[in-house]
Order: sequence, then structure tokens, then C-alpha cells
Amino acid sequence: MAEDVRRLMDHLDIPRAAVMGYSMGARISAHLALAHPRRLDALLLGGLGIHLVEGVGLPLGIADAMEAPSLDKLTDPMQRMFRAFAEQTRSDLKALAACIRGSRQTLTAEQVGQIAMPTLISVGTKDDVSGSGPELAKLIPGAETFDIVGRDHNLAVGDKSHKQAVLDFLARL
Repeated sequence: MAEDVRRLMDHLDIPRAAVMGYSMGARISAHLALAHPRRLDALLLGGLGIHLVEGVGLPLGIADAMEAPSLDKLTDPMQRMFRAFAEQTRSDLKALAACIRGSRQTLTAEQVGQIAMPTLISVGTKDDVSGSGPELAKLIPGAETFDIVGRDHNLAVGDKSHKQAVLDFLARL
């Protein structure tokens, strides 16, 4: 998927950009930063902390939840949370399930240590999915962190304080 992003940048004639991803998008962005560092002015990882190194993304049960006949058939709280969010945002449930199953690559601590562009890592303080933002930041030279206070994995993405932190970070570049 990182190569898809690079090809899209090529197609749109975007030689360099600040790249931001959230959750699965952050994982893809990190892989892009490692594979094509000269294409990124900055890297903004939201909803992904140390699980970039020590985890493989969302539990497969989340993909199963996207394929369940309905939200009412789910009993696991995390599955229900993700399915309800996907329905609320009118997401393509089958596409989400396929993406969750297909984007499970990690990076090693050594690989993450090679990320050399300005990096902001933002994770909700109630996020049980992402892993620690500060722990990941310790591995990326010069990385900054932002705690999205009081937000879980799904609510952090649209949080106003997160949006402002991103704008402030980009303004400092």
C-alpha cells in the first residue's frame, strides 16, 4: 500500500509532501517514509505508537466484525466499537476487512530508527489499540509526541486538539 501512495504521488506530480496517516494509514505512511525518505518533508503518525514495532495492527477480530451480518450480532466491546464507527462513517465494511487483513506488516526498531524526517506521533490517552506514542518516539530520532487527551482510538482521529497539534507541528517546519 505504501507503493500505491508513492505511485499516486507520481501520478499527481507531487515530488515531496508532508504525509499524514491515522491507524492503518499511519502504518502505511511509516513504510512509505522508510522506503522513500526523499519524498517526505514530514511524517505524521496518528493512532499508531509502539505497535508499529511490537504489533501487527488491528486484531483480526476487527476484520471479522466488519463482515458480521450486523452490529447486533457482535458482543465483544472492541469489535462493536469499530463496527459502529465504520457504520457511522458509512465506510465500505468489506473493503475495511480486506485492508485490516492486508496491512499487518511491522517495522523493526532498527528500521524505525532510520526515519530521518520531522515526525509527530499522536495517540489518544484512552487508546488501547495503538501502543505508546512516547515509546515509538524514543526509536525515531527527533520525533515529537502529542497526547490526544481523553480520546480512544476512534474518537482521537477527529479531535480538535489533534488537528491543532498537527497544524502547529507543520507550521514549525
